[in-house]
Amino acid sequence: MNSIFDDSKNKQIHTWADKNTILQHWSGLTIYTLNRFIREMRANKKFRDGVVNPTHKSVFIRMDIFEEFLRYKDRQRYKR
Repeated sequence: MNSIFDDSKNKQIHTWADKNTILQHWSGLTIYTLNRFIREMRANKKFRDGVVNPTHKSVFIRMDIFEEFLRYKDRQRYKR
């Protein structure tokens, strides 16, 4: 389930996805790992705007920020 809206801050249209859409798009990603990534995104100032919870059970993730987060995680893996 994708939804698109106009972000008035920078006049760009962003694609938001629910967990199932993220899991379909990133095949091989498990729900456990996705939930952990969402927690990490919320804890990081740079990525927290990429996750919204309009209701208790609904979670939407901005696709471009999620990809940026994955690339960030990949870069951090080699810095240890």
